Amino acid sequence: MGRMEEVWGKDWMEFKPERWISKKKCTIHVPSYKFAAFMAGPRSCPGRKIAFMQLKNIASCVLRRYKIVVVDDHPVVPLPSIMMFMRYGLKVRVSSRTPGDK
Repeated sequence: MGRMEEVWGKDWMEFKPERWISKKKCTIHVPSYKFAAFMAGPRSCPGRKIAFMQLKNIASCVLRRYKIVVVDDHPVVPLPSIMMFMRYGLKVRVSSRTPGDK
């Protein structure tokens, strides 16, 4: 069993955004040790909490203002790595949200 499979499960190569959302439609807590860039324990990054807070703020602002959809027929293939890279990039279509958009 490889490291990626050990951490993320047998389907680690599959694009499954639902793995981060619970049945109650809220995000699932993932332990910090799964994010190797920040590690965990006594040597964890002191700026980790600030970095995650900034990431959440920026993501919420972008997602509130724009509709982001993966381009049809674009292969979504992650590269096995400590950092999450996409083998072919992630082509998306971005458009402004209008009132009533979901």
